[in-house]
Amino acid sequence: MANYHLDCSSGIAGDMFLGACLDLGLPLDVLADVVARLGLPGVAVESRKASRGGFVGTRFRVLVDGRPLEGPDPEEHGHQHGHGHEHGHHHGHSRGLTEIRELIGRSALSPAVKDRAVRLFQRLGEAEARAHGMPLEHVHFHEVGAIDSIVDLVGAAAAVEQLAPERLTCGPVNVGSGRVRMAHGEVPIPAPATAELLRGAPIFGGPGGELTTPTGAVLLAELVTDYVDLPAMILEGTGYGLGKKDLPHQANALRLLKGRAAAQRAEVGEVMVVEAEIDNLPGEGFGFLMERLLAAGALDVYFTPVQMKKNRPGTLVTLLCRRPQLAELAGVLLTESGSLGCRYHAAARLEAEREILEVQTAFGSVRVKRARLDGRPLAAAPEFEDCRRLALASGVPWRDVYRAALAAAGAPG
Repeated sequence: MANYHLDCSSGIAGDMFLGACLDLGLPLDVLADVVARLGLPGVAVESRKASRGGFVGTRFRVLVDGRPLEGPDPEEHGHQHGHGHEHGHHHGHSRGLTEIRELIGRSALSPAVKDRAVRLFQRLGEAEARAHGMPLEHVHFHEVGAIDSIVDLVGAAAAVEQLAPERLTCGPVNVGSGRVRMAHGEVPIPAPATAELLRGAPIFGGPGGELTTPTGAVLLAELVTDYVDLPAMILEGTGYGLGKKDLPHQANALRLLKGRAAAQRAEVGEVMVVEAEIDNLPGEGFGFLMERLLAAGALDVYFTPVQMKKNRPGTLVTLLCRRPQLAELAGVLLTESGSLGCRYHAAARLEAEREILEVQTAFGSVRVKRARLDGRPLAAAPEFEDCRRLALASGVPWRDVYRAALAAAGAPG
């Protein structure tokens, strides 16, 4: 299995993602098979080599009755019409989430592709509902319900199944600038649903109109494991997926890099460090706060005694999390502590390789977390809750279960 990295310096849309996959070697037959299995009459797909800003890549398009739904590309018509993505395309009637689920459900696609495609539309529908303040069942996909975007998202699900990435990372995302016309009227960029889907992701703006679309944003929200500038890897290939527009200031291309993990002493990851000083919370409240933060996905939570203004004793609460969980965990921190604000910053972190083993002891099964550094054993730690549960059930000291788990894992006690 390979690692992949997305360079979204010119944004991302569904057709650009598929173009990049094709440029990396995904057979077009995979996407043609998606159309056939969905049972879409008169619909076909095509890919061809083209250039944007001096970069040669692959342009993916959906055809109905032999004609592209988006109209001709700039190099075919001599000049440019409209913008490059799917807002404003109202091919056919609008579709609700139930109708799209039924279309996917009755198709001949594999169960794994169906599940991923439905998750993509579900997530997109929830973002639209939040953005426009309406129940999910009232959301109708005027833009993304078009044939081209259904093919884009279901095709992306099939492409991911075919490429089988072990890890998909992404750098900062260019959302573009200005305003875009939608079924709801003219809105600022990023469009409301796009902004919802990119919560927790590093974004920036640039000239060129709408560069990241809702379909592109939902692919990031669903598929990306970490947002990093560029992970260490042994590069094996690069694919460029081209958008419709030919931008004057940069290449309108999504770059997808494929590689395998580079041998290194530790993996470089990113964590968000969130902090707040608190001086008006009872001791029991700190315990509950830690429980809530850990249950919500914090990687770690710890307390440090500090002196605050006017020499008041207080407690510095620090939590570590991944970027996509930042907003949710900061909300838990403020809600449970009563603090009026918190600070956060990104920090690089060297991470040892980790795996979870399940070992058998005389008391029962225990999960053991084992770490390696440069392929060598580093440390092992039995899961506390497993040891606690078995100690209570067996009537033995907790440390007996702990030591038995370490011995079963082959680690020194």
